[in-house]
Amino acid sequence: MNNETLQHIISQGEDEKTEFKTSFNKEVIETIVAFANKRGGSVYIGVSKTDKIVGAKTNNESVQNWINEIKSKTTPTLIPDSDIMDIDDKTIVRLQIAEYPIKPVATQGKYYKRVHNSNHLLSTDEIADEHLKAINTSWDYYPSPYHTIDDIELHKVESFIAQIERKTENKITLNPIDFLKKFEIIRKDQLTLGAYLLFAK
Repeated sequence: MNNETLQHIISQGEDEKTEFKTSFNKEVIETIVAFANKRGGSVYIGVSKTDKIVGAKTNNESVQNWINEIKSKTTPTLIPDSDIMDIDDKTIVRLQIAEYPIKPVATQGKYYKRVHNSNHLLSTDEIADEHLKAINTSWDYYPSPYHTIDDIELHKVESFIAQIERKTENKITLNPIDFLKKFEIIRKDQLTLGAYLLFAK
């Protein structure tokens, strides 16, 4: 991420997928959990609530220590991606997490979900509802936030189709992409996690 893009994000303020913190604390972990329970998002450490760049106080081990703390205080375990950026001689750390496939995620027994630009503590009914949704959704069926159709080998799909044709003695006329769409291995033009595992380059 270049400085121009970062400055633009900061100028837009906090929203459903963006949060600013002046330092790492338990609220950062709550926000990471809230993002994971919604559509993912990024926490920018070193930026104030008034969109002012104040810089994060870090050393060589700070970011890894933060990630380790997030891992130890989330259930299921969350491991955010991290980026360290410098702007106006000040350091900003971005902790980014994708939407988690199996919800809800908790931190120290509490469940949060992102609503607009704030974290919402889930009620018992909402927690139960998220659990019910998770029961009906397998990990491999979930769209991959990290990969696209370009990340799979079509010849692997063709080999898979050929195996089905031999076993069923029926000709499949669909091309590889349409075949994957028909059986929802690709859903809404997004590669599922299962599709990536099966056909990755």
